[in-house]
Amino acid sequence: MGACCYSGGARDDSRGQNKRQRTHGHQSQHPPRHSRSNGATTSSPQPKVNINSARVHQLCTLEGIDRHLAEEIVNYRSSQGPFASVQDLLNVPGVDSKLLRRLQKSVICNKGQTHELDERGKGAAPASINSDVGKKQEGNIRIGSWNLKCFSAEKASNDGYREVLCMVILENGLDLVAFQELADSEALEKICKELNNPTLRAVKSWQGKRGHWKCTVSEPTGRMYKSLEYNGFLWKENVGITMVHSGLFQTVKLVRWPYIGEFKIGNWACTLVSVHLKATGLEEEYLEQLNEEIRSLVPIMQELCNSVQSKSIILLGDFNAGPDNRFFKDLSKRVGFKHLLPCDVNTNISSRNLKGSKAYDNIWINDKVKYTGRYGVVRSHLQHGLIIDDRFGGNRGTLSDHCPVWAEFYS
Repeated sequence: MGACCYSGGARDDSRGQNKRQRTHGHQSQHPPRHSRSNGATTSSPQPKVNINSARVHQLCTLEGIDRHLAEEIVNYRSSQGPFASVQDLLNVPGVDSKLLRRLQKSVICNKGQTHELDERGKGAAPASINSDVGKKQEGNIRIGSWNLKCFSAEKASNDGYREVLCMVILENGLDLVAFQELADSEALEKICKELNNPTLRAVKSWQGKRGHWKCTVSEPTGRMYKSLEYNGFLWKENVGITMVHSGLFQTVKLVRWPYIGEFKIGNWACTLVSVHLKATGLEEEYLEQLNEEIRSLVPIMQELCNSVQSKSIILLGDFNAGPDNRFFKDLSKRVGFKHLLPCDVNTNISSRNLKGSKAYDNIWINDKVKYTGRYGVVRSHLQHGLIIDDRFGGNRGTLSDHCPVWAEFYS
């Protein structure tokens, strides 16, 4: 099996976390509107915004339009077709004649240019599968998982990445999130800082409960594309969540070690096991290695069930395989775990296929966990005009090729 460095008495990686953090200067991703010379301020003429091609972040530069209204404009355009004139903006909920008069000097309506792939993706993409996003009952806890695809401190310094991450967390009522594919130990700290002390307009203007957030990042779990990989946890402290312990489960059976966090949520003690299993490769040349890693989850979970203090255990992350893979059967039969996302719910995404094609990510629980029956796969708000990462092609403007997934629990 290999050595297990994790036990109920393992060190808490959140201690000393600040010692590993380095401060990175924040640079705005938007060009300045004014230039100064000899103390005088001069305004350069701004090009008019075409309401038939503008993305959400471009509409947000207009006076009187916030992110919510910009999204309403894009949604209307996606469902009704291009605007015939600037006057047609009056058909958009939230636009009145007073606002229209303010906009007329700043916008144009060019029907020959349309661009419907914006920060949110195409209008047909569902916001969340089986989610009831706005109906989380008081006292319930939403726990999520998200593979962030080589998420680095450099990406976290980009306004687009930070806005997408923070707004997905806030809009979907997530309380505790496990992250895979962090490229360094500083990236998650930047997200935590933005949630606690927002600098972005969309995060600042959030009307719901923002909360107070804490995070912790593991030591390297293994390697990923061109770098070491880290895992992390981010949680909302003010709803009664505290971390008790965290650490890596070291085993030769997995390419990347699981990151384990023991949490106290009110009176409920639970253990999260965040995993990122080996990808099969473009030609599925590593399929057998992946299947072997899936088989290895059985003895790993058996050992954890016997060693951690909390018997409520949640296994979550990027499994690189759907729960209908036959090698998951022993995880159910021998250890008593069940998956919460159905086999036919896809969790990957790209700008070419917003509905996805693979069920890579999931959340598994044992019979000690009290599940409400609510889960979600978030598909909207995952794109942004300032996100330019396009590692393999096909998902330019998408934060990751994985959707965040979540499930709701009684605490």
